[in-house]
Amino acid sequence: MLHSIFRVWKRYYDVFRKNLVYGVVTTFVEPLLYLFAFGYGLGSLIPTLDYMGVTLEYRAFIFAGIVGQTALFIAFFEGAYGGFIRMYYQRVFQAIAVTPVTLTEVLWAEILWDATRATFGIFAVLLIGSIVGDFSISGAIAYLPIAFLSSMLFASLGVFVASKAKTIEEIGYPQYLFIFPMFLFCGVFFPIERLPETVGFVVKLLPLTGVAVTARSFLLKTPVDWLSVSASIVWLVVFVPLSISSMKKRLVK
Repeated sequence: MLHSIFRVWKRYYDVFRKNLVYGVVTTFVEPLLYLFAFGYGLGSLIPTLDYMGVTLEYRAFIFAGIVGQTALFIAFFEGAYGGFIRMYYQRVFQAIAVTPVTLTEVLWAEILWDATRATFGIFAVLLIGSIVGDFSISGAIAYLPIAFLSSMLFASLGVFVASKAKTIEEIGYPQYLFIFPMFLFCGVFFPIERLPETVGFVVKLLPLTGVAVTARSFLLKTPVDWLSVSASIVWLVVFVPLSISSMKKRLVK
């Protein structure tokens, strides 16, 4: 099983490698834009803030949040739009599944590749953050395995959405009603403690909150909110098998 999953993952990697320069450039440009726009631009207006009892530079705070946002956007969009295209238009899943590789192995490889792609983007953010001195280098290295698991969570959400969408336009519903609200309210740009208590409690249960909290605990040595982290673990454990099961039902008729 592992060998088959690796061969499918390698197929995705070979396709990505053909556009490696484009992939590398776009991966590094986005975090640099965030760093200059929010870190240096908005950071000059908000030098420091209090986060869970710790005073942080706003630039470091928001750049650590961008780590979680990178996992969310890259992994979800790879899983949702990429997964839908490979399922519906290219029929890659069906084509590989007629070989000795099973459909379950194909879908595991899909999620793992989406997570790999997102982890590469996170590595770019961690590298830049370490170079400018915002992140602990040891913390950044230690965080990489967690980054991969976080990316698996959002990749599985993307694959699940792809399995339910009848058209590619329907992916826009969860994108605008769930993904973008998480981006805005789950602690990327400001501490969720600033939200009303009831809203803050709900936000803590969303997957991006725990991912952002974990990233800051590794990179900035801040305390851990175990409620939000536990919620993210539950999302991961539930949605990886659920997304595979849902996509199999979509493909096997």
